[in-house]
Amino acid sequence: MELTPQEALSAVAQQQQGCALCPADVELLLARLHGTTFASIVQATPVTLAAAHKDRKIVKVTRASVQLFNNLGEFTNAYELAVKRSAAKAYGQDASAFQSQGNYFEHTACYSVVKHKARSEFYLFAIYNNAASQYVMDGAVVTKDLVASYMTPAAARELLHPQSPHNAAYNLDHNVIVRTTKLSNIVSITAMKQTAQV
Repeated sequence: MELTPQEALSAVAQQQQGCALCPADVELLLARLHGTTFASIVQATPVTLAAAHKDRKIVKVTRASVQLFNNLGEFTNAYELAVKRSAAKAYGQDASAFQSQGNYFEHTACYSVVKHKARSEFYLFAIYNNAASQYVMDGAVVTKDLVASYMTPAAARELLHPQSPHNAAYNLDHNVIVRTTKLSNIVSITAMKQTAQV
């Protein structure tokens, strides 16, 4: 899964045109899906910088292979099931007691479209399998080290030295990475031999 500098710059340019995917775009794309499908997404997300650098704008462009969901049973929790499988298979841990905590969002009729509970903002809920990223600042691709220099120390450490997922409450190690990305930051989604894009 590679992302070239030219593709990153193109994604930022597409996003800056002011068009955005809406929930109906994702619902239509996944309408025939019953369960899970693999998909490819491209997103352009603003990087949160330290207060001293708030005048700067850096965008993280990511191409990712993800799992998207639709028409899941009323009590199905895709994240919870994935963590249980991962903890048991990859780490040999008994995760049967694991329960996910509450979230700031709620799933809509299309499971991978989630809505913020307090605001009228929609997000794409996806489990990430692998991803490649580039960072764009002032119309040019820049290094991760340069981006880290504009972040808070804690955020810079997380960027440069990411940790494997661990659930402290249940003392579980797993490899499940879920992201809820604002739909306005999604440039394209390719799933089920179709593409939705801005």
